[in-house]
Amino acid sequence: MNAKKKLLVFHMALAPYRVDFFNALDKEFDASFYFSLSNVPDQDFDQDVIKKKCTFKSNYLSKGVELFGRSFIAGVHGIIKKEQPDIILCNEYSPVTFIAFLYKIVERKTVRLYTISDDSIDNSKSRKGIRALIRNMITKNIDGVIFPSTKVGEWFKKNISEKPKILELPIIHNDTVFRDALGESLSLANDNIRIFNLKGKKVILFVGRLVSVKNLPFLLEAMCQIKDTGWILVIVGDGVMMNDLKYMAINLGISRQVLFVGRKEGLELYAWYTLAQILVLQSTSEKFGAVVNEALLGGCKVLCSELAGASSLINAENGILFNPFDKQEFLTCIETALEEAEPTPTEIHALRENRMPFPFHEKINTLIQNL
Repeated sequence: MNAKKKLLVFHMALAPYRVDFFNALDKEFDASFYFSLSNVPDQDFDQDVIKKKCTFKSNYLSKGVELFGRSFIAGVHGIIKKEQPDIILCNEYSPVTFIAFLYKIVERKTVRLYTISDDSIDNSKSRKGIRALIRNMITKNIDGVIFPSTKVGEWFKKNISEKPKILELPIIHNDTVFRDALGESLSLANDNIRIFNLKGKKVILFVGRLVSVKNLPFLLEAMCQIKDTGWILVIVGDGVMMNDLKYMAINLGISRQVLFVGRKEGLELYAWYTLAQILVLQSTSEKFGAVVNEALLGGCKVLCSELAGASSLINAENGILFNPFDKQEFLTCIETALEEAEPTPTEIHALRENRMPFPFHEKINTLIQNL
């Protein structure tokens, strides 16, 4: 039996939507994982819960010096020399990626170096100055880049460089694992139906931080124009705009139809995917949008901003893409989706059909074969 190749993974932080990807890597390779931060910025994920789902050990890099508003992590070079990997997988075009890049160049090692870029095409185009310079320099001198969709990879090859191998992996969960968790959330979903009196209502769901790029005023202004009154908008999340949005809902006369339920994760979040008929993601800037994959796995129809990276998951059967600056277009999308939606029953007994256009194993197996 051939020995497993040694894989060294550097990533910013451990997030729930990366666990299945990292577990798959851990199964295929002799892998070590190092994280720069103890949690995702602006996302207070319960790390103890996440780690229980991991098959690997999480290691953490030591903080280095602050320079130009960025932390330059210490000890990366030493970790690479100690681990002696066959493959290094980094995240984005960070200082850690740059150190790994220098190691490969200076030490003249045969180690293969890849980085993950979560950029949408819109984010890729908007990179300017030093960020664009570093991206262009690094990607032209490493083995490959993993993009969230083939469209982003094709844009990169045409506009930046044809040198690195272009690989694809959207930010998606393992279908089986996630839908098992959705099944465990059914009782909570039924509790929500009773608590919030949702029987007979058509539930529209937003999940995310309540910040400006999520374009929530745009959403509320559209909702107040809907003629059908049999809908409820559930906003799952927290952020600096919470109070302003509550006041806006009151002023628009829709406060009784808009539920602010706060930030949720785990089964409490999954219960809303199990319950809602429609998920909306109207961001004006969104690298990907993991909630789109989660909602599709829960059987929701998804109305997705065409600027979000997760727009690559949407087709004519599972959702609608729209311009997040065109309120009339969005309103038409919402009204169409509401007409097609079935009202919430008294009780949910089973999960709806998975709406993802492809399975997790298909994408992860192709990626691993090409690393």
